[in-house]
Amino acid sequence: MQQSFHTSYGPWALVTGASSGIGAEFARQLAARGLNVVLVARRAQRLDALATELRAASGVEVLPVPLDLLAPGALARLRDAVGARPIGLLVNNAGSASVGSFVDCDIEQELRLLDLNTRVPLALARAFAPGMVERGAGGIVFLASLIAFRGTPYSGNYAASKAWNLVMAESIGPELEEHGVDVLALCPGFTDTEMLDVVRPGLAGIPALRTMQPDAVVRDALASLGRRRAVIPGIWNKILHRFTELLGREGGARFSGGVTRRLVPPD
Repeated sequence: MQQSFHTSYGPWALVTGASSGIGAEFARQLAARGLNVVLVARRAQRLDALATELRAASGVEVLPVPLDLLAPGALARLRDAVGARPIGLLVNNAGSASVGSFVDCDIEQELRLLDLNTRVPLALARAFAPGMVERGAGGIVFLASLIAFRGTPYSGNYAASKAWNLVMAESIGPELEEHGVDVLALCPGFTDTEMLDVVRPGLAGIPALRTMQPDAVVRDALASLGRRRAVIPGIWNKILHRFTELLGREGGARFSGGVTRRLVPPD
């Protein structure tokens, strides 16, 4: 008999980048499934507003933790805030993106992107996976991307960081599933979130591109948790992924770079 979602991934979920977009939607849908939620992000007012919403809508416990995950000692402060609450599901959603010419990039910004997109989810997974293994149940979601499957000129560091998340899920997934812990790489395409705002003007010039809403992305992720190692949400994204696969790695990278180049904000 299949276990209930709450038994498999409860009683507490921890969602990073929870103040908006995909992270906030994960919090809503997990609370609707009866999980208590730890909300982690920098914007305290937004976390408090979301916590109030979730308590009223779902009657669950919510712990807002306003925190910059790149600040010194952030992991220790987060663990102190969580305390003895058993985290049954970790959603590594916090991240940042960049587009632009590699030779003109701000290297400090790119290094922070790399830290937030890779080092932070690594540290959090290592921190909370042992408790899941001990309980024999749990799950970890890594936020990858549709561009995790190939190089992407004009967004190389971001693409590489998302490839890390995909490969990490594929790598530790078989280890942890032996102990009842499910690992999923979520690989969305363009999603209507604040992160998209930096390139939104360029999207208008590419009519063939489609954006998804965060609620649909999260529904696909939760439906796939425990059933597959990676999921590309949305039929259009699946078609686009298949098309770039047919082009081969180099051809797919050139195609992706052609799209990304058009999204680079003007000077």
